[in-house]
Amino acid sequence: MKTQNAPINVRILLAVAIATVLIAGCKSDRQSTVWINDQFEPDNAPRATHNIFEQQTRIGARQDGTLYASHFTDGELNSLGVQKLDLATAGPERGVVNIYLSIPKDNAYAARESSVIAFLSNKGLASNSYTLNAGDNPGLGTPAVQGLNGLAKQAESSGGEENSIASGGKK
Repeated sequence: MKTQNAPINVRILLAVAIATVLIAGCKSDRQSTVWINDQFEPDNAPRATHNIFEQQTRIGARQDGTLYASHFTDGELNSLGVQKLDLATAGPERGVVNIYLSIPKDNAYAARESSVIAFLSNKGLASNSYTLNAGDNPGLGTPAVQGLNGLAKQAESSGGEENSIASGGKK
């Protein structure tokens, strides 16, 4: 007798559950949650990381300021040179822009120098807002002696004699 009542009890419970759902309904009085920024920005939208990258690129181009032969084609600035000078002269940075021409002083040197001066004047820079220097940027290199002194200090602190190069081969 118990086995016959079990399916009936399950049917009754199921009917009660369905009736409860139908009576109560699925709708809630709560408002749906609104998420802030729940959509992605378009791919070309400005982002903070892009701004940081652009600023660091401008700072690097300004601190380097060196133009090589690869920045010129037939005595004129090419797109690479234009891009570098655009970056070096863009932004809110103040002070004189130092440009270094690390190219041989041959027949094309004067044309390359004139090309740079023309570009800078077309950008609206007065002649007193930039300097044009021949040769490499002296602020870019690091003397090897600084690294060798660091090796000597490292050898002294470890108490070893492994690094005889830093001490000039002497003990």
